[in-house]
Amino acid sequence: MSNENLITIFKNGPLHITGKLELKNAIGELIETSEELYLCRCGHSQNKPYCDGQHKEVDFQENGEFIKPPPSVDDFINEGTLEIKVQANGPLIFRGNTYVRDSSGAEINRKVGGLCRCGQSGNDPFCDGTHSKVGFESG
Repeated sequence: MSNENLITIFKNGPLHITGKLELKNAIGELIETSEELYLCRCGHSQNKPYCDGQHKEVDFQENGEFIKPPPSVDDFINEGTLEIKVQANGPLIFRGNTYVRDSSGAEINRKVGGLCRCGQSGNDPFCDGTHSKVGFESG
């Protein structure tokens, strides 16, 4: 597996994240370290934050393409640890250099960002605060 960090958005499916990863809870406690994670973005997983395939059961439809991506970061070196913090009833906040690639292959470079996991953002795959309006609960 590559040493570079990469967040890939699957059409109608989860986030596929590879690299040197640390998954943490909302208060910063380590859940696990990994080189590969599949994290839910439809909001229906029974094993949040992980994908359990519920996107297929609920017929989650989202093309996985950027709507309004934030700008890429200049002078970018993709190395180091990518920390992913699971916010209670909210988004996945990532910190660390990573590429974010949509289902069409478009790619941006980021050092920090928030990824939707309620499945209802108007700026998918990025969080736009909709989780608060719809009462998303992470379980």
